[in-house]
Amino acid sequence: MAFRMALAGCGGMGLRHVYGMAEAAKAFGSLDLVAVCDRHHAAAAHVASEAKGLFGREPVVYTDFREMLDDADGIDALDIVTDTRMHHEFAVGALDAGIHVFVEKPMGLTIKACTLMEQAADRSGNTLAIAENYRRDPMNRLAKALIDGGAIGKPHFMVDIGIGGGDDLLHDTGWRAIKHRAGSMILERGVHNSDLVYYFMGDVETVYAATDIFQPIRRRGVRSEGLSQFYKHRVEDEFVGMDKVVSDAEDTAFAVLRFTSGASGQMSMSTAAPGHSIDTSTVHGSEGAIALPPSRTGIGPKVMLPGREHAIEGNSLLDMVPDWEMDDITARLWPGPRRIASYDMEFWQIDRKTIAVELQDFLQAVESGGTPEVGAEMGMKALALSYAMLESGLLGAPVTIADLLNGSVSAYQAESNAAVGL
Repeated sequence: MAFRMALAGCGGMGLRHVYGMAEAAKAFGSLDLVAVCDRHHAAAAHVASEAKGLFGREPVVYTDFREMLDDADGIDALDIVTDTRMHHEFAVGALDAGIHVFVEKPMGLTIKACTLMEQAADRSGNTLAIAENYRRDPMNRLAKALIDGGAIGKPHFMVDIGIGGGDDLLHDTGWRAIKHRAGSMILERGVHNSDLVYYFMGDVETVYAATDIFQPIRRRGVRSEGLSQFYKHRVEDEFVGMDKVVSDAEDTAFAVLRFTSGASGQMSMSTAAPGHSIDTSTVHGSEGAIALPPSRTGIGPKVMLPGREHAIEGNSLLDMVPDWEMDDITARLWPGPRRIASYDMEFWQIDRKTIAVELQDFLQAVESGGTPEVGAEMGMKALALSYAMLESGLLGAPVTIADLLNGSVSAYQAESNAAVGL
């Protein structure tokens, strides 16, 4: 069955999703893009034109989401790739209209917004999945197999540090600097890290963090070399002509974590560190340590054991996990053998393939009535971890993930909830 997909949001990430859809359609024949929607007709028309070249026919272009929902008889599933503040409104509307929903990370603007999405999925019986592509990288799959297989013994703690940037604006996108539209960079970028922390280490119990805004003035016009090709068509609405944007959301967080397993962790992230960057993620266990792979690079993990002069890497890692191989979806999209310890691929190829993996997982869950790998529960946990840092930083005290999820700790989110009428 080819699912009739609609796309809401035709900015840079929306375009990247179309390329991912094309990869999934080519490999599995599982979907057809029938409609695209963006309030800026020029952006929607550009993405529709790209889709025509990929799918052989041009999807219908909408500039009004409700109008697209009125045509829901022709739509099986919706892919939401708007700014974060609209995720819950569009998801609830689609789910209540009988449409399955796949939504970009972060799942929603706040925990309250996510709860509405989860309730709509439960009420409708339709599938809700969250796009989290880092964990889909085969090298992260291999790293998890090594950890779960005991390559470093019992995991004791994880260290995740992502510090860099300066005063530039991520993807030159104005809304990412605004708290009630993106939540903060701790959400917009950091939720990737939060998801991987859960993926590798399991449930988080408590978080104690310090947070700050060190670079409130963000420069426009700076775009990352690898991603700029996808964002040239985007329309910037109220930010057009502005060379600077004032950010009202935290750009830095330093956190200590305690996992329900008894393990500990440290997460440090900042997009306000001119001059020097630090990017490293490791898990340390009772018998050794593993350097986790940099996602979407093709570079594999490394295992360091006491008494060995050199790290174990490359194909030698496969001897430590003799039963591991890529799952069926990933193997169909990655050429070559199912057991690999690295791969050589351009970023644009990796990007669309990891998106295709998560899309195909979603569509298979819809078809089977099963649960997607990253559903509402996991999406909310990753968001809760990111918000736990912000809530703890505001309170100056530790917080629990349970209190984030049940809404009893939400002071930092209150302004964003009010801004979107929640």
